[in-house]
Amino acid sequence: MPTVPQLAGLSWRELFRTTWREAAKTNIANRAAELAFWFLLGFFPMLLSVVSMVSRLSSASDSQAILMKYVGEVLPSAASNLVRQVLAQTAVSGRAWFALLFALWSSSSATAGLIETLNQIYDVKESRPWWQRRLIAVGLALAMGVLLTAALMIVVYGPAILHHVLNISSTLFVFKIAQWPAAGFLLILALLGLYRFAPNIRQQRLKWLLPGSVFAAVVWMIASILFKVYVRHFSHFGLLYGSLGTLIILMFWFYLSGIVILAGGEINAILEDAAARHKFPGAKRHGQRSLATLLE
Repeated sequence: MPTVPQLAGLSWRELFRTTWREAAKTNIANRAAELAFWFLLGFFPMLLSVVSMVSRLSSASDSQAILMKYVGEVLPSAASNLVRQVLAQTAVSGRAWFALLFALWSSSSATAGLIETLNQIYDVKESRPWWQRRLIAVGLALAMGVLLTAALMIVVYGPAILHHVLNISSTLFVFKIAQWPAAGFLLILALLGLYRFAPNIRQQRLKWLLPGSVFAAVVWMIASILFKVYVRHFSHFGLLYGSLGTLIILMFWFYLSGIVILAGGEINAILEDAAARHKFPGAKRHGQRSLATLLE
């Protein structure tokens, strides 16, 4: 059975070499640094608004503790403790709607940066008016917030629902196994929406968006786990940055996340461009799906 790169006429080595070259050309390292700032700015308001909404929608009084349990499985312990302290200090204010609005503004700013970078990756010109780009950015930010809320609702109600439906003693064990694939599926779904609607292109097909989405989701989870292990056993951020060490850890995690997301977009663009060069039906070269080109 041919692999995805082979379907596009590439070997795995050619795919990785081309991705590295195009990533350097697009300068995704500096773009990821810009995204890390916006991610950090909107992270705490988004968590606060999600916890507040889940608390309103559910009867679970420990939704914040449940959320922090799963945040702690991804983030290093120092960063997760910082998140826990900030949530504890701000949750008592009850300003969930203000937090949501601020989270939407900062998250949509990060998405606007992703739109600009993905346009460069696909080599397309931006022809949409500024208000349409901002609406798309807000819509994508809202969609990601809804997916995060849905994930937390599954965590809160998942065991009870499975026990009610299956009514077997192994329900909790089954849920513990299934929760990470479910989280991966939601992450892939969010990335698919981002790669589909962010760049100024149309007629995107799922098969040219799925490889980069799966790559970004898998690599992000692996990178988060490895970074957590590194910080726990080998890192000395506290010696280098003092009291700012925990904040630097969190921001560096956002930086890695930005690189992974942009690398997934690079892979999608490279695969479709290579398939178009090999006359694969339905594939387009860089710039050929641009709305600006189609309107000319």
